[in-house]
Amino acid sequence: MTNVLCVDPRRCRLWEGHERLEEHINEDSCRTEIDSFLSHGQRIPALARPLKDDTTHDFELIYGARRLFVARHLNVPLQLVCRNLTDREAAVAVDIENRQRRDVSAYERGRSYSVWLRKKLFTSQEELACTLKVSASQVSRLIRVAQLPPVLVNAFTSPLDICESWGLSLMEIWDNPVRRQALTSMARAIAKEPVPRSAALVFTRLNSASAETKSAARLAQHDLHDEVVKDEAGRPLFRVRQQRNATAFLLPKNAVSPPMLAQIMREVTSILHHARLKAIDFTQQSSIERLVHAQAGKSPDAVVIAEA
Repeated sequence: MTNVLCVDPRRCRLWEGHERLEEHINEDSCRTEIDSFLSHGQRIPALARPLKDDTTHDFELIYGARRLFVARHLNVPLQLVCRNLTDREAAVAVDIENRQRRDVSAYERGRSYSVWLRKKLFTSQEELACTLKVSASQVSRLIRVAQLPPVLVNAFTSPLDICESWGLSLMEIWDNPVRRQALTSMARAIAKEPVPRSAALVFTRLNSASAETKSAARLAQHDLHDEVVKDEAGRPLFRVRQQRNATAFLLPKNAVSPPMLAQIMREVTSILHHARLKAIDFTQQSSIERLVHAQAGKSPDAVVIAEA
């Protein structure tokens, strides 16, 4: 049976590899835990390891930062389990604890993974994923969320509100130099507003801020690759745009009347119709050639098919 100790919370310090953002641990964010402590006491002990060379602290908390804050805030003993753990063992214990709690954000988990890799607790993202028994793709996604620049993080009331899908979407926008400026301007504007906004509304505003820029960038990208057909005087008549599965002709709307458009459509239809007939005729000739080759045993170069 594990022994639970009751210790002075002021004699405990947080492990530097823990997942929590201390600046966001306060009376407001811990209101639920404070009420629970007052009504039922501390139900779940924190995890710590003993300290030997620190004259001001006896224990280093591996996880339980919010419980530590509440114990200090209420001036009550902190319950903890003490074990001798290496940094790597501590990281595994933190991740197991995180996955059992709903209040640990994607941003916090990604931040922890980044810290553990930077401190060489794991040699690679793949090794970290294998040790923690999570997918390598999830590790990569969470680390990317933790790479959100401060200007975007500050737009939210708390980075703990940033879910994984939001973080990934914002990073995709940030990576686009054309869209980054609009995103940055909106983030700074939101951060200056006196009334806090819901996290969902903040994300919606950030995401929509760059939508017009995205459309403009797409049009600019098309303009760079369009072939412009001009008349003898050098004036542009229309554009030819190569798309993935089609070729588009872009005609100036104000210069093409309905009758002219109808005439263009008839001409294009006639051209495509004759092209299809030629393709069918060519296919039929190819079949005849193969038949003659097979019967005569001659090479294709020696066979001539005369047209009727």
